[in-house]
Amino acid sequence: MIGASLLLAGTPAHALDPARGIGQLHHSAWTIADGAPPDIWALAQSSDGYLWLGTGAGLYRFDGVRFEKFRPLAGDRLPSANVNALFADVRGDLWIGFEAGQISRLRRGRLKTFTPGAPGVSVLQIAGDRNGGVWAALAGRQGGLAHFSDDRWTVVGANAGLPPGSVSSVLAAHDGAIWAATGGWLWVRRPGAPRFERTAEAISQRARIVQARDGRIWLSPGAPHPIHAIAEHLQPRGTGRAGIGPVPPAIEPSGEKILIDRDNVLWGARSKGGIFRIGSAKPSAHRDPVERFTLSEGLSSNIANPLLEDREGNIWIGTNLGLDRFREANAVAAPGLPPTSRQGFQIAAERDGAVYVLTGDTLFRAYADRPADAIARFDAIPRSLHVDRSGMVWAGFEHGIAQLDSARFQPVALPGGAKGGVAGWIELADGRLCASMPGQGVFCRHGATWSRAPAPLGTLSEAPVQMAADSKHRLWLNYEDHLLMIDGARQTRFARREGLDVGGVELIAAIGDDIYALGDFGLARFDGNRFRTLRSERHPLLSRLSGISRGVDGALWLNGIEGVVRIESAALAAAFADPARPLRATLLDLDDGLPGVAQQDANTPTALTTKDGRLWLVTSHGIAWIDPRRLMRNPLPPPVSITRLVAAGRAYPASAMIALPAGTRSLQIDYTALSLSIPERVRFRYQLETVDGGWVDPGQRRQAFYTGLGPGQYRFRVLAANNDGVWNRRGATLDFVIPPTFGQSMWFKIIIAGLLLAAGWLLYSLRMRQLASRIRGQLEERLRERERIARELHDTLLQGFQGLVYRFQSAIDRLPPSSAARTDLEQALDLADAALADGRDRVRDLRSGSDDDDLAQHFANTAAQSGSPGASAFRVITEGQPRTLHPVVRAEITGIGDEAILNAIRHARATKIEVNIVYHARELLLQIADNGIGISADMIAGGRRNHFGMTGMRERAAVIRADFSIASRPGGGTQVTLTVPASIAYGAERRPRKGLFRRWMPGED
Repeated sequence: MIGASLLLAGTPAHALDPARGIGQLHHSAWTIADGAPPDIWALAQSSDGYLWLGTGAGLYRFDGVRFEKFRPLAGDRLPSANVNALFADVRGDLWIGFEAGQISRLRRGRLKTFTPGAPGVSVLQIAGDRNGGVWAALAGRQGGLAHFSDDRWTVVGANAGLPPGSVSSVLAAHDGAIWAATGGWLWVRRPGAPRFERTAEAISQRARIVQARDGRIWLSPGAPHPIHAIAEHLQPRGTGRAGIGPVPPAIEPSGEKILIDRDNVLWGARSKGGIFRIGSAKPSAHRDPVERFTLSEGLSSNIANPLLEDREGNIWIGTNLGLDRFREANAVAAPGLPPTSRQGFQIAAERDGAVYVLTGDTLFRAYADRPADAIARFDAIPRSLHVDRSGMVWAGFEHGIAQLDSARFQPVALPGGAKGGVAGWIELADGRLCASMPGQGVFCRHGATWSRAPAPLGTLSEAPVQMAADSKHRLWLNYEDHLLMIDGARQTRFARREGLDVGGVELIAAIGDDIYALGDFGLARFDGNRFRTLRSERHPLLSRLSGISRGVDGALWLNGIEGVVRIESAALAAAFADPARPLRATLLDLDDGLPGVAQQDANTPTALTTKDGRLWLVTSHGIAWIDPRRLMRNPLPPPVSITRLVAAGRAYPASAMIALPAGTRSLQIDYTALSLSIPERVRFRYQLETVDGGWVDPGQRRQAFYTGLGPGQYRFRVLAANNDGVWNRRGATLDFVIPPTFGQSMWFKIIIAGLLLAAGWLLYSLRMRQLASRIRGQLEERLRERERIARELHDTLLQGFQGLVYRFQSAIDRLPPSSAARTDLEQALDLADAALADGRDRVRDLRSGSDDDDLAQHFANTAAQSGSPGASAFRVITEGQPRTLHPVVRAEITGIGDEAILNAIRHARATKIEVNIVYHARELLLQIADNGIGISADMIAGGRRNHFGMTGMRERAAVIRADFSIASRPGGGTQVTLTVPASIAYGAERRPRKGLFRRWMPGED
């Protein structure tokens, strides 16, 4: 939603100084070439700060930088392109009157159009009263006065006491009275009165009524009547006497639009072309009481029409070719002087507050309030100018010294016929005036004659380009690459090694008790022992300084390439104490009225303060002055407005919430701030919440650009400061939302996440199958090796052993039955038969393993066959459906289980053993727990010396890629856990067919 600061109530920021001539105000003009519309017939400033222009080419608004043509929203339309009248009411509505007779109301971007009178009757003026009512002056025989109330227009006619016909002007006065110009007279309806009454003020058909800020009613009645304030008895109560008398038609004819500004200065459009201005103060003897400003002085056109004073005190004039603004500026160009001089400018202060200005061929006396006077002309090349304590004017020319005598410069004879350009001047404590001539030496005037300066000045090996004396009567000589201080008989040189790090020294100046050196790269100050320098690399405002002066406000003023810099004493002291810290300073430049930048490379002062307190400055484009006691400051924070959002080639007007197309990634936001005095200095800060980490400082740029945005809801905020750094902290906001595309939606993310999980699971399953297949292959290879060993054992060892048994049996059969040897041999053969039977069982196990897949029964048999009486406390628990195990896996599992059970029975002295067998779809779990004496951690880790039971269990687990662990503590029993993946543990079984996804699940093979 857009937030715009409302206009501040109360006294505006500043007004135009009535004491200054119109030529001393800062004037700006925007023509058609600058984007201004033609034929501006009406002006109004709305509550959001925009300047609205009613023109013959449509409705425009202006923020001080850009002209923007109003384009109605979809479904709305303007009834005509020819706008005659504008009025901005306190509610924020803009009323638009058209030549074709309609009136439109623009409210929060939407238009509503009315026809207040007869069709085709032109709307000349619109005004609003203090009760919220709106009045319109309608032209022509079918015209009249129209009033808007209860959402409709009504023509006020004979029933209200008004004659029929055209109304040329209407005014809703501050006290509630309604004034109308019609029927050859001025009419008024007093507050509370039901009808209008005719006054004795006669008018013509082009009469204009205005009210001054002090409440006084003014009338421009049209020929042959003069512009004047209406009769005292007709004025609202409490108004003072008019500061301006009637304006005779011979001076300025009436009937055109007029304006009384907040200083009671009368402004008006001239029928003869341009505008005029009449001040309320007593005019200067050197200034015409009626000032005019026309095309030849810079007005955009001689055909001027509407006039407006904005909330900051600026005066606006609309013409048929553009728009003009007059505002006060801190710097004023001295009138009557040439803007440029081939030889530059030299200035010196006169005792009465004026200044002498030396150009390339003329000496002027310049004033703050009137044009300069030309005093003397010459044909020499000037180098310097000086006014001594007696008021005598001296000039240094290329070939010597000259003294002003009446209206001429008289050359001065120097000893030995010395000639040369005079660079610097100084008046010594004894009153002698001295001049420095590089290449010739220093010469001083004693009485009426000039002679070479006494020591030490006269004995210098080289003359300086400039000289100064400080409060301790020490002399400072400027040689550009170094300074020389003369203190009695002592001379001290200062250069970069002594802290003088300003580059080439342009000027040396004594200000109070301080000595300053100005140069290309900063400002240096003498601290009593050495110089301390503020370098321009750290302080850019101190670049190429050529003038310095202490103002009557106590601040130090510097004239440099960046403009005029004002520094408070405390800020300057803090900067010299710590040259790395920022310098708090104020810059005045071309926007403040300076005609140019500081003149360079003359080694003469370009800033001085006169006795009247004004600061005079030499620039590259003329002479200007500043009054430090009356510096303009704008205290009004600027209203801030977000104008539009542009995305995917489409512009969206700023509204409560903007819904952008799904997938929008880049956009542009246009914003502005309505400070119309110096809009070029308005600064901004903006932030897109959740995107920008903090406030972004774009300087003066009025657009923000974003790329790479994702879906979501966003809020854009912008703040602004006026030309004097006063911030509007409330600013403006804009909310917009970017819906997600299907590819950015949550459902898509869920689907993608599911697919990624499925793909990951599939890859995992494939990997498990590959591992299971590899392990199974290894087990099959091991099984085939066992079968080979079994065949070898059967075909060799067992068969051979069986043959031996048969041979022994045959031999025994030949022994007599009573033979003792026969009995022993038959017992041996019985043992051999048992060994053969056991060997056959082992061979069978090697070929296919045990036929018994019942692990529970196997482990129960193991416990029972251990011969321990504790076997009665043995318990086996089986979970899940028992499944066929791979022969090799079965052998390894039973081997591990047997070892664990026997360890518990034989070594742990357990009275309770519990075996858990879990047939899970993903794994086979074997867990054997006892309540024996436990095993130490060292025993678990390495086993007992020369015993390999635990080591064998781990090796068996590794063969079948199973997880194996032993948990125990002394006196706390032991738990052995074996986990075998299903894809390895279970042998091939015929199972029902399953879906594709189930078939890929691990543990199902």
